[in-house]
Amino acid sequence: MSTLSSAPRLLAIGSCLFISACTDDRQSEAGDNATETGDGDPTGDGDGDPAGDVPEFGETFTVIGTAADGLDAPRDLEFAPGAPNQLWTYNTAIHGTVIYFDPGTPQQTSEIRVDAYGPHFMAYVSSAAFGDNGNFASCQESRNEWNVGPQAPDDFMGPSLWPGDLTIFAMVGQQFPPGAIEGSHLDMLHQSPLCMGIAHDVDNVYWVFDGMNGNIVRYDFQSDHGPGGSDHSDGIIDRYIDATVTRVANVPGHMELDHATGMLYIADTGGGRIMRLDTSSGTNTGPLPGEWDGADYSGWEGADYQVMVDGIDEPSGLALRGGRLFVSEHGTGDIIAFDLVDMDGGEIGRMSTPAAQIMGITFGPEGKLWYVDPVTNELVRVDP
Repeated sequence: MSTLSSAPRLLAIGSCLFISACTDDRQSEAGDNATETGDGDPTGDGDGDPAGDVPEFGETFTVIGTAADGLDAPRDLEFAPGAPNQLWTYNTAIHGTVIYFDPGTPQQTSEIRVDAYGPHFMAYVSSAAFGDNGNFASCQESRNEWNVGPQAPDDFMGPSLWPGDLTIFAMVGQQFPPGAIEGSHLDMLHQSPLCMGIAHDVDNVYWVFDGMNGNIVRYDFQSDHGPGGSDHSDGIIDRYIDATVTRVANVPGHMELDHATGMLYIADTGGGRIMRLDTSSGTNTGPLPGEWDGADYSGWEGADYQVMVDGIDEPSGLALRGGRLFVSEHGTGDIIAFDLVDMDGGEIGRMSTPAAQIMGITFGPEGKLWYVDPVTNELVRVDP
């Protein structure tokens, strides 16, 4: 385990050091944003949200985690719903997680957790989402370059279901080479190679951004097969044919479901827009070919799928809070806020960050914004 550093320093803004996490040679400018590490003092003045319309936008960017903790191209993050003192980060380069305990406090520690079978079940992880039952699911930006060893891609990929229980995750079934139990994953379905974003619905149901085929897909794992199993036959996969999205390589297109309304918000990264899918709409048009596992695989058409905002420079991270949608703009490094009731009214606030390549964003238990940067390998909290 590693502990929080308390020495203040400026955020490192440099060129791309991890190739698969970089899409261009753009370097973000820190400008006047204040930065600090851990409990250190601020080192500059931030521009934050001068109008004061978005109180979550601050002027100080506190570096909470670094490569010293094991961060290696983190692209998503989330606080565990049942354990809010745990902040999970999902790291592309290690096919696994770095979990922070009591992040941002003097008691902070961290632990690297990588399943022995992560190079398949969490290969080049792009995004993840916790459910309401202690499980979480991950999306893999992979075409299955690895199974029992390096191989030609065969596209046998899709979202994986995992236990959030730390006595099981990356602890059970870690024997290698493969035996009867392959790691600690609870389930996996295989119709979405190059998966770029994921959102939880209910129970073991998740929505994903299928980057290879360019659709939104609903996955119901139903009853999981237990740690390291292989029976996927009870899965239900619904592909929303006309809910189209465009992948940008190495840049996740995160998603958020508003459980109160059933509206799914999608960062269509390649389209430069935020889409909204009414998850209660659409018609099942019948079975689709090509199912790998014997699961129920169907097409859906006619769903209510609308452009909410366009003209965004590679939208990536999404977070919902208080009737507003927060979007990380990968192309600029900014975070933008929109009013869900009047998204046509444009931005209600925009905050510049010193991120080299901002991706996943989330809100912590205290209502503060957090984000990850896969180029500088940093976990950052936005403070007033």
